Amino acid sequence: MAKDTTDTRTVGVGGNAYIFQRGVPDKTRRIGDRSLAWVWVAPLPAKDGTVAATATVNEFDDGVLYGPSSIPGVFSDFAGAAAAEVTVRWLEMATTAMAAKLRRQRDLALGAAGAVAALAVAVISFLK
Repeated sequence: MAKDTTDTRTVGVGGNAYIFQRGVPDKTRRIGDRSLAWVWVAPLPAKDGTVAATATVNEFDDGVLYGPSSIPGVFSDFAGAAAAEVTVRWLEMATTAMAAKLRRQRDLALGAAGAVAALAVAVISFLK
């Protein structure tokens, strides 16, 4: 469901509302054989309130088609393009957060294993 005003569009995705602001694209920018008329941008906040990512939907000059910037293809309605864009961006953010969490856990486990090995060497050398 997209609610249109002049410079903003509100789209509900997964129980959350995202406000897309209209911006003017670079006039020379083309995607495939289409020229851009408008670029719609919505910030995607992180849990701490900072902007974690930006969702971008391209509106083409034909006035009918919209393209999420994260995936190839076009939609005939803004709400569909915005929902696809927000979903893909959130999945990217979740994947990045999970990778960072796994990296921290791996580093902690390697550090603990190193400490145990060093302690074992010290104990063995002390016992001799």
